[in-house]
Amino acid sequence: MNDFTTNSIDKQSELSELGQKALSEFTLTELYLEAISLINRHLPIEDCCLWQLLSDSNTLRLLAKQKATLEGKSTDIDSRELPWLQSVLKSGKIAVITGNSEQLPLTQPQQRRGLCVPISAAKQALGILEILTPNPHTWLKEDLNFVQSVVQILATAIQRKRSESLLQTQTQILEYVATGKGLDDILNCICTLIEAQSRGTVCSILLKDPSKQELRMGAGPSLSSEVAIAFDHLLIAENVGSCGTAAFRGVAVYVEDTFKDPVWADFREFARQHNIRACWSMPFFSQLGELLGTFALTHQVPCAPTDHHLSIIKTATHLASIALEGHRTAEQLKHKALFDELTGLPSRDYFIEELQYKLHQLQQHRLAEYSVSYDPCHFAVLFLDVDHFKLVNDSLGHSVGDQLLVALARQLSESLRSHDLLARLGGDEFAVLLDGVDNHQEAHEIVQRIQRSLAKPLQVDHQEVFTSVSIGMTHSSNSYEHTEELLRDADTAMYQAKDQGQGGYVVFDEVMHKQVRSRLWLGNSLRYAVKALEKGQCQFQLQYQPIFCLQQRKLIGFEALLRWHHPQQGLISPEQFIPIAEETGLIVPLGQWVLERACQQLAIWFEEFWAPVSMSINVSSQQFLQPDFVSSIQSLLNGHQLPGELLKLEITESVLMETTHHVTDRLEQLQKLGLLLSLDDFGTGYSSLNYLHNLPINTLKIDRSFVWGIGQGQDQIVKTIIALAHGLEMNVVAEGIETVEQAQYLNLLGCELGQGFWFARPLEPDDAKKWLLTLKNHRKLLT
Repeated sequence: MNDFTTNSIDKQSELSELGQKALSEFTLTELYLEAISLINRHLPIEDCCLWQLLSDSNTLRLLAKQKATLEGKSTDIDSRELPWLQSVLKSGKIAVITGNSEQLPLTQPQQRRGLCVPISAAKQALGILEILTPNPHTWLKEDLNFVQSVVQILATAIQRKRSESLLQTQTQILEYVATGKGLDDILNCICTLIEAQSRGTVCSILLKDPSKQELRMGAGPSLSSEVAIAFDHLLIAENVGSCGTAAFRGVAVYVEDTFKDPVWADFREFARQHNIRACWSMPFFSQLGELLGTFALTHQVPCAPTDHHLSIIKTATHLASIALEGHRTAEQLKHKALFDELTGLPSRDYFIEELQYKLHQLQQHRLAEYSVSYDPCHFAVLFLDVDHFKLVNDSLGHSVGDQLLVALARQLSESLRSHDLLARLGGDEFAVLLDGVDNHQEAHEIVQRIQRSLAKPLQVDHQEVFTSVSIGMTHSSNSYEHTEELLRDADTAMYQAKDQGQGGYVVFDEVMHKQVRSRLWLGNSLRYAVKALEKGQCQFQLQYQPIFCLQQRKLIGFEALLRWHHPQQGLISPEQFIPIAEETGLIVPLGQWVLERACQQLAIWFEEFWAPVSMSINVSSQQFLQPDFVSSIQSLLNGHQLPGELLKLEITESVLMETTHHVTDRLEQLQKLGLLLSLDDFGTGYSSLNYLHNLPINTLKIDRSFVWGIGQGQDQIVKTIIALAHGLEMNVVAEGIETVEQAQYLNLLGCELGQGFWFARPLEPDDAKKWLLTLKNHRKLLT
């Protein structure tokens, strides 16, 4: 026994210090040892032990001891076997152990002297502090008060640590939910953490089957396999154990003794076999009140839940409901991302994921030196696009268009094999992964089946609608490395099929591959050339093709034509790079450069010759729809001091297919600046008399394809366009005039203006200047 002091000031000081440690980061075990050491310094003791009362409110477990060696191997004591100990736990009063007492020390029964001090809070027993003395000791009130103070500090610390642990559990589970951890992992984690806070319990979570009135096993890491199997498919009904009954009633069911409670009547033998003596179950619900499942705590001894247990169960069910609803939301979002909402087909992301897997599988086979000529992993990709779908939307409405896509998806699905994958990529585009297709012929047979199927009308909105799809195909035997390449090539083949007419089918080949590589190179080179404009490095130039009055054969203006001189490839045709510029969006900065350079040249000529010649400039739909387009035109006119009527903007019919009100406003703003507006390539697109009548267009431009057809069956078309323009009070300009006969015929029909090689080819600025000198001297241009 150690020397000890009885100085009350020292005791109070050390009690305060112990209280501070209880509020610090000390663990409970560390705090227990500190308390034992404190008691050892101030009381004549031989040994001191701290016992924790487990969740069943009956079992005591030894957690800390002054002496290292323990008598016997067991550290658990069932208080029901010691009535005096049960009395201490229930009463909350200190028991003095004397030599004549029937009460025996818990750790060292041969020593019959000491104290048994209950640790409790809010009338709930938490544990026992056992103090042993080797000799008889008269316990003064001061000693008992001192011990009681230590115990109160410990009780407060236990309660605080419990609250902290519960909060940490909530934080950890919520973090798992937020980071998308798997539902099984989260539910098992809830059980594990709760079991750690309520020692002696076994936790389980059962989940409501979405299609049946039964509970399925969700989590139960400490359950035996036999119990877990028995809990799975548990019927939701009255008197089906604690969980089945709680789920049925919709309220918690706390069974304190399974051998006596009627809800376990049909399961008592099972409870006896697996030592389930108490089972407390609480159902948990979604925010809308839908039953999600049950959370349960079981014990091996009969017992009732304490306030601490009720708090734990409430927290666990709340966390379980959050986890399950979070999982459901994530699954719904995943489904929305992986499946098309309209048709129910897999989405682009799903298709690419499956395609990536098949491509990886094929590459692995090849690395394993499988025969390339026959490989079970070969597959083909079809890219499908609905022909004239925009026409359906515009004529029948978007609702009918949606119904058409749904009907088409159903028809395509029925045309494919069960293991083929059909996906909607977006809009009216679909893709098919044909698995196990060893050659083009097998894929061709499936495509023919699709085409035969779509030859039949589709039932849409109580009417029959005929449709077709253009199909491009590529095969995995082309040694692809990336999924993007497969889709790109199938898409390229599909556009080739569209060019051949509706319902076409084209297989991607080496020629197309070279074209794709060429377009890729051209796109990269064009991007570099446009970027270089910002640094003052220019690969572009403008040429100017004269425009003449057909009747007087006099120059009235020029059309600015863009030319690209590549440093290595030389002159690249606009027919090659303009479509790529439009696809990539580079047409916007490039078009702005053309506007600036053309206005600059027009200003030079206007100042030098004072000739009222106009400058026609082509404007793409992307450039026209830029928010600052009108203001940029006004800035150019002001900056170069040009009259607006000298500038004529040529727009295509695709611009007019945009939102009519928006286009009309913009055209009227340009007209207020004095600009003339010309509709380019009239008759080659979706011409509409409605927009011609309503929009402020000054000129219709006859496409060269119609001019070249004069004398070859196109005469009536040209005559109709000219008559239409004059009927709408517009003038006409014909492009591509290459013969005197064409010029004379157009003049005879009343076409006012013309341009083409018969008059002059596109000119460099210095050559164009000569024509302006001629105009200035009032000479005839042609005789």
